[in-house]
Amino acid sequence: MAIVVQHGYFDEDQQALDEIEKVGYYGSKIDVAPSGDTPVHWHDLSMHIYITEGTLRVKDTATGEVHECVSGTRFDIPERALHIEEEHHGYSAIVGRSKSEVPEPFVRLAEEL
Repeated sequence: MAIVVQHGYFDEDQQALDEIEKVGYYGSKIDVAPSGDTPVHWHDLSMHIYITEGTLRVKDTATGEVHECVSGTRFDIPERALHIEEEHHGYSAIVGRSKSEVPEPFVRLAEEL
């Protein structure tokens, strides 16, 4: 299953939080520090991510497409979907998770799939 990106999807944080609750996901606000490229990886949960500040570039390895996600963008990462988080200068987001507890390790390398 591929990553789904919707630009200009939301204007208000509450809209994202309400939507997360409606689908039965677990929501939280996060601030992510600047980071270099994260290698091809996956997560043991599905996420709906709503960018509130900054810019995040995500590459969907299934399609090869690179998505530039800015404030107002919602992107959905299905459980076990391989992707790359490119270098960024930090961003803030509201995240809806399919599981109440974040599985550890959070970032799983491709060869573990």
